[in-house]
Amino acid sequence: MIHHARLSLVAAAFSSASMAACETPALQSPVEKSVTDKQARIAWAPVAGATGYRVRVLGRVPNGKIVASHDTVVSEPQFMPPQPLAEQQAKVVVRLNAICGKETSADSVSSFIIDTSATCVMGELNAAALAGKADLKWPAVAGATRYEVRAYAVLDGRLVASQETRTPGAQLDLKGPSAVVSVQPACASGMGEAAYRVVTAR
Repeated sequence: MIHHARLSLVAAAFSSASMAACETPALQSPVEKSVTDKQARIAWAPVAGATGYRVRVLGRVPNGKIVASHDTVVSEPQFMPPQPLAEQQAKVVVRLNAICGKETSADSVSSFIIDTSATCVMGELNAAALAGKADLKWPAVAGATRYEVRAYAVLDGRLVASQETRTPGAQLDLKGPSAVVSVQPACASGMGEAAYRVVTAR
């Protein structure tokens, strides 16, 4: 009876060790739920006994379109996407499995948001009419390489004037009594959100 009890305990311990041999990986990076890096490095806690990790990454933009998809096996507890996971905004879902010899752990599912628009934000746009032109001034946007400046007809939204500038200021011909003007910064991370003003000729 004692012999059987000892065998049962040994079997139970062996079974528990086998079950714990391939634990589910826990995502460690990115830590934040929202990041600005379009090629964010993905890392997780090492699993004891793991010989590799299966990584499945899916990047999907707000309208549902898939912009990035990766399914690969790596030997280290990290993965650097070979291409951007987002154009400007995307939800990224990460599925991880540890591979321990012939065993594979349960799925670890995590997600984070990539939003690069917050890094290219216009400040206050000042617009005034000056001798038939829209005189525009704004504070420099950190990281902006250029600004797209446009003027639209108030009644039908038709584009009436446009230009690009690398400095925070511009003048556009109104070509009418009034116009809606916009300034949109362009940064390495993508196009920022445009700022709008209505300008009326004096």
